[in-house]
Amino acid sequence: MRTFCRILVLAIVIATISCHKDKKPETLTGEAVDLNHTDSRSEVEFSDKSIQEIYNIYLDMKAGLVNSDAEVVRSLSEKMENILKDSEENKQLKATLKLISLTKDIKKQRDFFVTITDEVGKAISMAQITSGEIYKQYCPMAFDGSGGYWLSDSEEIRNPYFGKKMLKCGSVKETIK
Repeated sequence: MRTFCRILVLAIVIATISCHKDKKPETLTGEAVDLNHTDSRSEVEFSDKSIQEIYNIYLDMKAGLVNSDAEVVRSLSEKMENILKDSEENKQLKATLKLISLTKDIKKQRDFFVTITDEVGKAISMAQITSGEIYKQYCPMAFDGSGGYWLSDSEEIRNPYFGKKMLKCGSVKETIK
């Protein structure tokens, strides 16, 4: 009987833990915690308003990945895809955004985000930043140790490739002004 009770208690604990593992952390009031929140942000301004909009959506996508919110990431990828002009330089970005918008799998979205980062990085490198700084950050642990970059508006690390599992894993590799 005693062994049965221990097994029953263990089963209840495992069921309780597994049911809550994918939920976002909450405050005591039940509100979701924004894992992407940092103490300071750099308000980046571009001379080109279309690049500004792409960069802002990119940051929101990054926040969605940090918070492991696949639905937000899907929605934002559709939004960015719709504002991009059909052109040769946007071809890869649009194709990758389409792939992200078609999956609910956060891991696949994170895989595609590497390409989004590369393509958005190319676009902003051609644009003029009139104020603020962009931080190119890197996590050596991402993608089974091959590493991954992302862009941020804060020096504080909020890792989009791991979310809460390794939220602060990474470092600033470059500051773009």
